[in-house]
Amino acid sequence: MHFNHYGGEAALLAADLVNAYAREPDPKQAPGTKQQPRTERKPDAEREPAPERKPEPEQQPVPGQQTYPAQQTGLERQTAPSDPSALLAARGIVDHALTSAQQRDVRAWAHRLAPCFGPQDLAERCARLNALLDEASSRPRIALHDGTPHFHYSAPGSDAAAHVRALTAAGLAAIVCHADARRLGRCARAPCGRVFVDTSRAGRRAYCSVRCANNDAVARHRATRRPG
Repeated sequence: MHFNHYGGEAALLAADLVNAYAREPDPKQAPGTKQQPRTERKPDAEREPAPERKPEPEQQPVPGQQTYPAQQTGLERQTAPSDPSALLAARGIVDHALTSAQQRDVRAWAHRLAPCFGPQDLAERCARLNALLDEASSRPRIALHDGTPHFHYSAPGSDAAAHVRALTAAGLAAIVCHADARRLGRCARAPCGRVFVDTSRAGRRAYCSVRCANNDAVARHRATRRPG
C-alpha cells in the first residue's frame, strides 16, 4: 500500500517517534512525581559474577509462517538520541533542526501519540485522535512551491515542534479516515510492544518486524510440543 508524504508518511513518522521516545519518562512530567526507588549498587567485590550466557541460536521461521517487511529505519533501531532531528530528516521534514525546548516538546508529544496505536475500539481511537487534532490545531494551507497543489498542515514559519504535532496528528487521522484504523498496529509479541503502520496490501500485519514474527512463531511452535 502506497502512502504519500503528506498522509501516511506522517503516520510513519508518528510511529518512529513513539518507538524512539514513548518508552522513556515523559520529559514534561510534572516535578515531584513519585519515582521508582533506586537499588543501592554493591561494590564490585561484593557482587556475584553474572552467569555466563550462551549465544542464542538464530531463530528460523516455522513452515507456513507469514513474513513482514522491515518497518524501522536504521536510526530508529539504535538507542534514540535526545534530539529527534535525525528522525524528522529521515522522514523528509525540511525544517528538522530543533532547539532544546522543541526537542523536549517533540519527545513529550510521542507519549501523546502512543495510545493511538494498537487494537482498540474505533470510537475510542477517534476520540483520542480528535483530542490530538484539537491540541495540535494549526493553519493548514495549500502550497504550490513545486507547481503542483498539495496540502501543508501548518503555515510557513510555524514553530518546528508545532509543525510535527500538526503533521503527525493529521497523518494518523488520514490513516483512520482513508485507509483502515486497524493499520495503526502494535507488535503482537508481548515482550515487544513496538508500534507500526501496516503498509501491506492485505492489511493483516501483526508484528513490527520479521524478527518478532519469527520469534513469536518459534515460541508458539515450542509450546505445542511441550508435554502436558
